[in-house]
Amino acid sequence: MSEDRTRVLVVDDDFMIAQLHARCVEQEQGFQLVGVAHSCKQALSMTKQLKPNLVVLDVYLPDRPGLEVARGARAANIPCDFILITAAKEVRVIEEAFQLGIFEYLIKPFRLDLLGETLRRYLEFRKHLRSSREPDQAFVEGLKSLRASPTASLQPQGPKGIDARTLERIGQILRSALRPSSAEQVAQQAGVSRSTARAYLSHLVKQGAADEFLQYGTVGRPQVLFSAKR
Repeated sequence: MSEDRTRVLVVDDDFMIAQLHARCVEQEQGFQLVGVAHSCKQALSMTKQLKPNLVVLDVYLPDRPGLEVARGARAANIPCDFILITAAKEVRVIEEAFQLGIFEYLIKPFRLDLLGETLRRYLEFRKHLRSSREPDQAFVEGLKSLRASPTASLQPQGPKGIDARTLERIGQILRSALRPSSAEQVAQQAGVSRSTARAYLSHLVKQGAADEFLQYGTVGRPQVLFSAKR
C-alpha cells in the first residue's frame, strides 16, 4: 500500500518547525513521511538513499544553502520535486529555485494550512501527470493550473497571518498543560500579547487541534478555557 503513496522528506534546521511540517505530511492522505533532515549534508544523503518523490525544503540550513539539495538531486538524476518553505525573499533565490524546477515556493510566515493545500495540489498534479497516454494541449493546461497557486491561498489569515513557530509554541503549551488554560495564561507562557494568544488559540480550535469551552464560576462572567485535543 505504501508504494502508492507519495514519499516525502522534510528538511528544516529548526526541530520544532520540522516536526510541525512532518505532522502536516502525515495527516494528509496519499503521503508517506520517509524522513526528516536538519542540515544540507544530511538531506543530500537521505535524498540519495531514500529517493523521495517530494522534498519539503528550507532554503536556510546551517552548513550549506538548501538549494544545494535540489542541485544535488538534479545532478544525481533523482526524480524528485521540491516545495521550498523559507523566509528568503531575495529575487535571486526565488529565480534560481524556479530554474531548478521546484513545484512551489512558500514564504514565511504563511497560513499553516497552506502547506496542506499545496500537498493536496501536488498529489493531484502527479495523478494528472499519469492519467493520459497521449498528452494534448488540454492535458498540459491542466498541469499548469495545478501548479498555479490559488490567489486566495496566498493571503495571510488575520491582520498579521499565522506564524508557524508561534503556532507550534502555543500548541506545545496547550499539550503540556495539566489542566485547561485561558488565553491570558497561554500568553504569559508564550511571551505574546493576550490578543495574539487568543487569535492563535482560535486558529487551533478551527483546525481541530484544540477544544474551547466555558467555565462558570459563582460570580462574574464565565471564563473561556482551551485544551489540546488528546
